[in-house]
Amino acid sequence: MKKKAFIILLLCLGVLSMTVSSNLIWKNEYVWQQNANGFSTRKLEFGNLSTGDLSWVDYELEMDVKFNQFTQWGNLRVMVRQNGLFDCYCLNILQDGLSLWRYDGDGSTGVQLGSYYEKVGTGNKNKLRITVKGNKIEVVWNGKAIFKAQDRKNRYPYGGVMFRTELALTEIENININLLKTIDIEQAIKEVWEKAQEFSPVPENAKPLKTAEELGFNNMMLISNGHYDDGSGEWSFIDALPFVAYLDQSLNIVDSFFDAFLFSGGYSPTGRNFGSLIGGKKESATKKEDWVWYIDKLFDPQMQLAGFDKAKARVNQTLDREEKAKVVIMIPNPLTAQDDFGEIDGEKISFSSEGRSPGDAQKQRLKTIDWYVKEIEERWQQASYENLELLGFYWMSEDIGSNQDKELVCLTADYLHAKNYKFFWIPYNKAPGYNSSYKFDAIFRQVNYMFNDQINLSRFWYTYIDALTYGSNFEIEGEVTVFNDPLACERYLDYLKAGVTLGYINSAKAYYFGAKALATCAVSGCQDIRDLYDQTYLFAKGKFNQGLWD
Repeated sequence: MKKKAFIILLLCLGVLSMTVSSNLIWKNEYVWQQNANGFSTRKLEFGNLSTGDLSWVDYELEMDVKFNQFTQWGNLRVMVRQNGLFDCYCLNILQDGLSLWRYDGDGSTGVQLGSYYEKVGTGNKNKLRITVKGNKIEVVWNGKAIFKAQDRKNRYPYGGVMFRTELALTEIENININLLKTIDIEQAIKEVWEKAQEFSPVPENAKPLKTAEELGFNNMMLISNGHYDDGSGEWSFIDALPFVAYLDQSLNIVDSFFDAFLFSGGYSPTGRNFGSLIGGKKESATKKEDWVWYIDKLFDPQMQLAGFDKAKARVNQTLDREEKAKVVIMIPNPLTAQDDFGEIDGEKISFSSEGRSPGDAQKQRLKTIDWYVKEIEERWQQASYENLELLGFYWMSEDIGSNQDKELVCLTADYLHAKNYKFFWIPYNKAPGYNSSYKFDAIFRQVNYMFNDQINLSRFWYTYIDALTYGSNFEIEGEVTVFNDPLACERYLDYLKAGVTLGYINSAKAYYFGAKALATCAVSGCQDIRDLYDQTYLFAKGKFNQGLWD
């Protein structure tokens, strides 16, 4: 009996070693394919494969690694004590060697804990073992201990495992994880939140979040009206109404809802992208015909902007109000890979600096933006919307990394401000350029908590500190996964709770919720799903009052 009681005690304390590999649940992005002995990648792209959570403390990871093809920048990142993408300890395996890092949210910079130079070729099976115990990390590569590192800050005491392939064809097999110590996950979540405040305190000269009075709106919903094969990029009066109005469960209009709408399109029918190169391929950069297609679609006499104008008219009529919804419209990035955009005023346009000065390329990029904005203005005047106001524009790319883009964005800001328009940007978490203003009137930071359940609540704190440091606001993020995953519902509500805890409920906010998913919540017969619509409304009106730790 004493032996049995001792084993039970060890289990309760979380210090009994157990091999968990056979019972692991792997969250697998499409780039990774499962095979008989592990996983492999079949495309030269980026993809994550993850397991575990904050209840994992000490463990030993063993596996075989083989590369079948490297690109110039190809690598495999093996992340342990993972609190989110690039919130972890990470072993980078590249063609010319291995390096061990602590990343604190940004995969391009971090604290290097060790480096080891050895040619890593293709076709060879390599044996890897990583042990994390306390604040120490040991890495054994093909039987040789190459790193015995220590993080004195012990920034990541808990967390799971992630394999991130980047532009390399990779095989990982015979994966074995020996779990040495665990902790109660609720305790871990609270402790990690407290550590986040210790590592990133509120800056002395904190910049306040922008308010509705400064920006002209309080709640701006992103309206995705690019090309979708399923037609979800089409917006009618009926589609717009649940966003413009707050509908009760009988679908009666009882109040207004979002007061601003950001119209943006990812793709045109050609498959070209308005914000970035897809897979680094020049062919994915949009041309004039794509920009014209988007303008034509935006000003369809019955849909898109017209649908929202009619919906706002209905709300005003029902509630006896005279309000105008604010409109923000994307500006596509004239990508420098595009050397055959088309003609503007009889001039052939190229955004590439190949064979000419970068200054000439920038002039043509700005000329194209000028043409686009003037086309929008002319169509807007012709449409004579009675219930919409054109507030400004949005920079479509979610990162600003190149010097050419930095310069162009600032030139575009000057150009728009001279016309009395606002200019906005919504970067992904720690995107290149996240720590600069580039003359935007407001930047809304993506927390990116919704889309990966290995990211813990501390992400909200770190995003909050970035917002106070650099002067920016928040984006609230939802997704269609709420319809079949209760955990997704909880994670969405965490955005609202964090807004109360951190105070950004009182600032101007942007919202992303798939294409029309929030409207689907409004008409759902499932009360839990309908509640997401109701709680979002309360949050938008400043009436939601539950914090993260309530």
